[in-house]
Amino acid sequence: MKKLAASLIERRSHPVQVAPRIFAIREHLGLPKAQFADAIGVDRSSLTKIEKGSAGLDIAVAERISALYGVGLDFIYRGDLDDLPTDWRPSILSLMHGHRTNP
Repeated sequence: MKKLAASLIERRSHPVQVAPRIFAIREHLGLPKAQFADAIGVDRSSLTKIEKGSAGLDIAVAERISALYGVGLDFIYRGDLDDLPTDWRPSILSLMHGHRTNP
């Protein structure tokens, strides 16, 4: 049953799919990795892994991003654009489109 459910539910919260969203948020804010990492309570190397999709985003870190910058968890984990400030959407979409998870 687990395999069937997993095959039917799209994994939009997979690290590779979350990566461009986190990258786009940081870039939209104009923050260097070090400053963003400090603000959300992770080290720079961990942020790099999150932005590359090679590490997952802990829910506590996502909650800090949400609280600090007004970005909803549905955007971070599911890609729901309705959970972003309206004026951010064009910039975020453009930044996500240009993001590459591969080195």
